[in-house]
Amino acid sequence: MSTLRTPVTGSRSSWLQFFRGVSSAEKRPPSSSQSTSFVPQMVAAWAAEKRRAPAVTGAEGRLSYVELEAQSNALARYLHLLGAKPEVPVALFMERSPGLLLSALAVMKAGAAFLPLDPSYPAERIGLILKDARAPIVLTTSTRKAELPAGPWMVVDLTNADSLLRTYSARTLACDVQPSQLAYVIYTSGSTGRPKGVEITHSNLLNLVEWHQCTFGVSGADRATLLASPGFDASVWESWPYLAAGASLHVPSETTRVSPRALRDWMLANEITISFVPTPLAERLLALDWPADTPLRFLLTGGDVLHQYPRAGLPFALVNNYGPTECTVVAASGVVSSDGHSVSLPPIGRPITNSRAYILDENLQQVPEGTPGELFIGGANVGRGYIHDPQLTAEKFIPHPFADEPGSRLYKTGDLARILPGGQLEFLGRMDEQIKIRGYRIEPNEVSVAMCKHDAIQSAI
Repeated sequence: MSTLRTPVTGSRSSWLQFFRGVSSAEKRPPSSSQSTSFVPQMVAAWAAEKRRAPAVTGAEGRLSYVELEAQSNALARYLHLLGAKPEVPVALFMERSPGLLLSALAVMKAGAAFLPLDPSYPAERIGLILKDARAPIVLTTSTRKAELPAGPWMVVDLTNADSLLRTYSARTLACDVQPSQLAYVIYTSGSTGRPKGVEITHSNLLNLVEWHQCTFGVSGADRATLLASPGFDASVWESWPYLAAGASLHVPSETTRVSPRALRDWMLANEITISFVPTPLAERLLALDWPADTPLRFLLTGGDVLHQYPRAGLPFALVNNYGPTECTVVAASGVVSSDGHSVSLPPIGRPITNSRAYILDENLQQVPEGTPGELFIGGANVGRGYIHDPQLTAEKFIPHPFADEPGSRLYKTGDLARILPGGQLEFLGRMDEQIKIRGYRIEPNEVSVAMCKHDAIQSAI
C-alpha cells in the first residue's frame, strides 16, 4: 500500500454532481462586486433587491430585509459610539430570535465581532467568558437582563429600542473591514478547565457562506431554519448563508425544536426547504413518515456521530457534516446514501471548498489510505486562533508542514480518522477524553475543576 501523497481536498465540480440546485449565476447576490464583499455587504445587496420580503420570522415577529438593513445600520452607529470597532467583541445575551440576527449583523456592520452567549449557561460561566473575551458591551433583552452577572461591561437592553434606533441614521456606516479581522468569537469547552474563545475572521466566514450557497443551490426562494442555540457555532451556519442569499430564516419555538414530530409538522407547515438539525434529533426525524411532496430538499446534520443511514424513499437528501468550531463550523460534508454499508458508520464526507484534510501520524507524516491517524485541517476555513491565548493557539494551530505559502497553518483536531476508498473521511473517535453532548464539546477537566471548588470535595476525576 502506497503512502498518500496528496491531501483530501474540497472540489466544487465533484460536489455539484451530487446536488440539485440552481445555476451559479442564480446563486450570486445582485451586486457586481460581490466577490470582494463580506457578509454584511451581501445582506445589504439583497435588502436593496428584496425590500419587503421576509428575512427572519419568529414568535416575536418578523423582520423584512429592508427593516433588517435599516435597523442594523442604526444600531451599528449606536454601537460605534459606545466603542464597538474592529477586533472588539460585543456579546449577545439573547435567545434565538429575529433580534439576535439583527444584533449580530449590527455588530459586524460596526466593524466589531459578535460573541453569542447561550442564555441557558450558568451565570458564572457567562461572567468568565465576558471577562476572558474582554467584551465591553453586552446586548440583551429585558427578559434576560437580570440574569447577567455584574461586571465592567456596559449592558444595552434592546427590548424597546425603537426610539433609540430612530435617533440614528439608517444609512450604512462607513467601516473599512479587512479579511483578517474578526467576524465573531465563540467559546468552546477547554481541556484546562476553563472555556476558550475561538476567533473566526470575515474571510473564514465568507468561505463558509460561498461554499454553502454553491453546494446546496441556495436561492432567494429557500426557507431555512434557525434551531441551534446561540452558543453553538452551528447557529452561524444556519444564518448567514441564507441571509446573504436573499432567502428567509424561520425560528421555531423552544418546545417545537426539541420534539421530532412537532418539528416535522412545523417544517411542513412553513414549507422549509433546507434545515440543519443536530445529529440525535436528525436520527429521530429520519424515522418519521414524510409526505412525498415535502418541500424539504436537504436535511443537514452534524455535531455528533451519525449512527444510521437514511432509509430508501425519503423525499430529501441527508447530508452529514463534520467540523470543529476552530474551522468555521464545517470542514467536511457529504450526502449519506440509503444504500450505504451498514457494517460501518456513515462517513463524514469530503473537505469543503478551499479546505484540506490530512491524516497524520505522531511525526506529522501522512499515513496510507485506510490507516487511522489524527485528522488535521488546513485551508481557508481555519480560524485565527484562541482569543487572548497565544500559547494555546501555537499548540493547536501549527505551521503547515506541506504548504509552500508562508504563514500557512494546520488545525490539530485531536480526532482520529481515516481516508476511505473514494476519498471520503471516516470519523473514528477522539484521541483524548473530550466528549460531545447534543453537539456541545465537553472537556471532563472542566467538570473536575468545578467540582473541586466545593468545600466538601477534596479531589475529582
